[in-house]
Amino acid sequence: MKQGDIILVNFNPVSGHEQGNFRPALIIDRDDVPLPSNLHIVIPITTKTKNYPLELPLPKTMKTKGFALPFQIRVLDVISRKASVVEHAPKDFVEQCCNITSQLIKA
Repeated sequence: MKQGDIILVNFNPVSGHEQGNFRPALIIDRDDVPLPSNLHIVIPITTKTKNYPLELPLPKTMKTKGFALPFQIRVLDVISRKASVVEHAPKDFVEQCCNITSQLIKA
């Protein structure tokens, strides 16, 4: 699995307002930065808009439909959660998601 992959993964268990359940997610960690085995930084994708200021609609050219939520960044073990790749997102969309996430955590 690599940056830009859209995966299907179970986000449970969750707490409070965290995105949960079985849903698509976008892998945003860089391929050249080694994370511990099987861990990936992901952005959950929802099918229903909540009109959050930072939700991004997925490109219409993708078979996955919905909205990326870059403010809900998570680190997941994709092997233990039995994630599977369903498609790859366009580079410009991945960059847009990464830029928003970067701005959220910038010191």
